[in-house]
Amino acid sequence: MEKFKIMLILLLTILPFYGQQKTDNKNIILAIIDDYSKSVITKDSIAFYNLFNDGNVTWCAGYKDRTQTKEIEAKGKTNAGSNYFSGSYKGFMRGLFRYKSSEDKFDNIKIIEDGTVASVTMDYSFWADDKMTNWGSKYLNLIKRDGKWKITSVIYSLELIQYFKQPEFKERQRK
Repeated sequence: MEKFKIMLILLLTILPFYGQQKTDNKNIILAIIDDYSKSVITKDSIAFYNLFNDGNVTWCAGYKDRTQTKEIEAKGKTNAGSNYFSGSYKGFMRGLFRYKSSEDKFDNIKIIEDGTVASVTMDYSFWADDKMTNWGSKYLNLIKRDGKWKITSVIYSLELIQYFKQPEFKERQRK
């Protein structure tokens, strides 16, 4: 019985710390997403690059089927191109300078993490020169390297606003 009491006391001591650590990690990851957004608005490449892991970082997107169908209808099969493209976070940042203003807005954010790796899913809308250009789902993977969370991949789906409007937030929450 004494061993049971000791185990129970240890467990009750450790569990709140574990829960706090999970909350802290999620708050840090949310701050990274906020910093990502702010650096897109301010076009602060140094702050943006610091969010990412050193070495290879996956950056790719794909048009959703219905947008790709509309692109083929508008441009023809040979001119519409692939529904998939890849690049880099540095290329994304450089591309922002062609706009007077830009913003990547995020909502419906869900974070799964175990203290070392994390996966974030969210809805996004990309705005250029004060107009939404595209929207979809965005997936970030992160790793906690040397005590700091770093983004290792950005993968997203893409709907062009010229073809399809982004559903209202309430509708997107049902996913």
